[in-house]
Amino acid sequence: MKLRAVFPIFALVAVTTLSACGFRPLYATAGDDYQTAANMARVNVALINDRVGQVTRNALIETLTPRGQSQSPLYDLQVLLDESTSEQGFTKDNEATIADYLITANYQLVRKSDALVLRKGTLRVRTSYNIVDSDFASIEAEAAAQSDAARNLAQQLANQVAIGLRSQ
Repeated sequence: MKLRAVFPIFALVAVTTLSACGFRPLYATAGDDYQTAANMARVNVALINDRVGQVTRNALIETLTPRGQSQSPLYDLQVLLDESTSEQGFTKDNEATIADYLITANYQLVRKSDALVLRKGTLRVRTSYNIVDSDFASIEAEAAAQSDAARNLAQQLANQVAIGLRSQ
């Protein structure tokens, strides 16, 4: 039997299997009254401490509410960050050449009307940067790593919010 003859059968089996298990695309709206993007815009992102928290919050707000924040949010997202840096690569003189930057975020998505926790958990984001002889270059590399990690964390948080809102 040729591959061309088998492919339509395989595709039909795959489609029926996905629909039978209750699979729904996260952002799908066709045939469904639920609109993930509209509900994500109703999330109030609480203030997050420190500079990395501010960058994370701003990126998260841009992702959740690209048209502006809602005047009457239905949900609250609370995030607590913990940052750490560990030196990794070492020279013969015991000087670090690489550092790992890690952000750990504990988050909680709460429905305001009844204080029901829709989703909570912990996310981790790790990035690395080079430590060079120039102090200025090392500081800039660290700042870039922090910014990248904050944006990555914001995207992961937005995904968790979408899942939490969709599963309610």
